[in-house]
Amino acid sequence: MKHKILLLLTFFVSQTVLFAQSPAALTDFLQNKTLSHAAIGLKAVDLTTGKTIVSHNAQAALIPASNMKMITTATALDVLGEHFCFETPLLYDGNIENETLTGNLYIEGNGDPTLGSEYTRDDKTLFLKIWLQALREAGIKHIKGDIIVLDQLYGYEGVSPKWLWEDMGNSYAPGIYGISVFDNMCRIYVRSSGSGSSPEILYTDPLIDLSLTNELKASGSSSNESYVFGLPFSDKRRLYGNIPSNRASLAVLSDIPDPGLYLARYFRSYLQNNGIETDGLATTYRLHPKLPQAGEKIALAVSPDLASIVRTVNVRSNNHYAEHLYKRLTIVNALDIPAYWKTKGLDADALFMSDGSGLSPSNAVSAGFILDILTYMDKKYGRRGAFFKSLPLVGKEGTVTSLLKNTSLEGKAHLKSGSFTHVQSYSGYVEKGNKLYAVSLIINNFTGTRSELRKNIEQLFTGLF
Repeated sequence: MKHKILLLLTFFVSQTVLFAQSPAALTDFLQNKTLSHAAIGLKAVDLTTGKTIVSHNAQAALIPASNMKMITTATALDVLGEHFCFETPLLYDGNIENETLTGNLYIEGNGDPTLGSEYTRDDKTLFLKIWLQALREAGIKHIKGDIIVLDQLYGYEGVSPKWLWEDMGNSYAPGIYGISVFDNMCRIYVRSSGSGSSPEILYTDPLIDLSLTNELKASGSSSNESYVFGLPFSDKRRLYGNIPSNRASLAVLSDIPDPGLYLARYFRSYLQNNGIETDGLATTYRLHPKLPQAGEKIALAVSPDLASIVRTVNVRSNNHYAEHLYKRLTIVNALDIPAYWKTKGLDADALFMSDGSGLSPSNAVSAGFILDILTYMDKKYGRRGAFFKSLPLVGKEGTVTSLLKNTSLEGKAHLKSGSFTHVQSYSGYVEKGNKLYAVSLIINNFTGTRSELRKNIEQLFTGLF
C-alpha cells in the first residue's frame, strides 16, 4: 500500500511539474473555447541548442491540410536536388523533304507542371515559340501526319481516389497526368446583375469547348463563393454557388478536363496561325496509343529549377505543382516517402500520406514528425537552402500575408499554412535575435470562426517566441 501511495504521489507531482513547466502562452491558448473539442499537436525546438521549448500532443497524427506540402517539397529537394529541371521534348518521326514533314509530331510529357504556367514565366506561350522556331529552323512548313501528346507517364487516374467528390473539377484539384499546360486551369468569365439573378457566361480563358450547366446565383455578398464540379476527361462542368452582384466580369475557376488533348489541339491551331499547315489529327496517347518510331528530338522545353518550383508550392500553396512532385517521386522514382525518411533516421510511423498537396482528408501526420523534417532540412541545408527560402515570410507574402501583421514576429517567421474545413496548421521557422526555432502547430476540429482562431494562434506564437 505504501508503495502504491508513493507511486501515485510521484505521478501527481510529475504531472504538476509538467503543467508548471508549460509556457503560459500555451496554457492560455488551450483554454480558448474554440478549442474545447479540438485535437491539437504542437512542438517547438530551439535549433541552436536542440532544446524543446514546448511540446503538446506532438506525436498524435492529425490532418495537416497544406502542411503536407512541406513533406512533399522537402522530399523532392532531398531526392532530386534544387537544380533539377523537368524537360518536355518535341519529337518527330518520318522524313523531312521539300519543307514537308511526312510523319508525326510528338509532345513527350515528363510531368512538368510549369509548361505554360502563369506562376513561373512572364510569357506563358514561351514554350510554343521555342517549338515553332525549331520547326522553322528545320525547314518544316507542312506536316503530313498527326500531332500526338504522349500523356501516359502517370497513368490516367488523374485525381486521387482519396480526394473529396465535391473538389472534382475545381482549379485547385485538377487532374494530374504526364502532361500539363496552363496550370491545367480554365477561367470561366461571367457577368452578374441584381441579387438573386443568374449570371451570364461570357467566355473562357483559355478558349476551351466545355458543356456548362450554370447554377450560379448573384448575391449581396462581396465574396466570390463559386465552385465547379466535373470529372476527368469529361467536357461537362457544373457551375454553382454565389458570386457578388452587379459585376461586369468575374472569373469562376475550373480545371482543364483533358490537358493532353487540349494541348494537342491548341498547338495545331498555333502552328496553323503561324504559317505551318497540318493535315492530321490532334490527339493523345490515351486516345491513339502510338509512340514515335526512331523519333528525333527537334526542340526542348525546360522548366525552371526545382528551387523555384518548390517556392511556388509553399508560398502560393499550389496543389497542382505539389501533386506533380508527388507523382514524380512515387511513380518515376518509385519512392515510398515514409520509408525514405526512416532511412534518414526519422520516425515516420506518424506519417499517413495519400497525396502530395494535403487536399485529402485521409492524410495525417504529427507535429513531431514535421518538426523532425524541419530540423533535418536545417541541419543539412541551412538558411541558404532552397527549402528555407521557399517558406513565406509572415505578414509579408503568400498565404501568410496577414498573419502576425504588426507584431514582433512580422517578417521574422517563415511559416507554411494549411487550412480546410475545421483544420488549421502552421509550421516552419522563427528567427528571433541570433536564435532559430522550428515550430509545428496542427489543429483539428476547432469551433468558432477561423479569424478568431488565427488571433489566438498569433497570441500563442508571440508568447512563445
